[in-house]
Amino acid sequence: MEDIPVVIGGGLAGLMTALRLAPRKVLVLAKAPLGEGAASALSQGGIAAALDAGDTPALHAADTLAAADGLGDARVTERITAGGPAAVALLERLSVRFDRDVQDRLSLGLEAAHGRRRIAHVTGDGTGAAIMRAVVAAV
Repeated sequence: MEDIPVVIGGGLAGLMTALRLAPRKVLVLAKAPLGEGAASALSQGGIAAALDAGDTPALHAADTLAAADGLGDARVTERITAGGPAAVALLERLSVRFDRDVQDRLSLGLEAAHGRRRIAHVTGDGTGAAIMRAVVAAV
């Protein structure tokens, strides 16, 4: 008898977990067809990651912790920001087409409390929907 992992939730976190378990068979339980009904598809913001020359995950973490005004956990924040560039690279391998400039470099936005341009978008505010389409296709 084969053990099959069960992932509960068809949003981005659940589907990325299913992909991480590949090539094993995985059962994904979701309240709606994959790609529908998940809040991830409604996300309009981009993905913040230290992707530009001169930026680093440590600088990203420092901006995030400053914005958190003492409420952020430094170890967790540093771990998340360290994984940002790899997460964007993975999404690109899954065919997410982030906005690019005329020189084919990622077009990074400067938003909120970030001290550097590090927000990657897909068609402006279509980031969540584009990511979900690509991840659903990969699952």
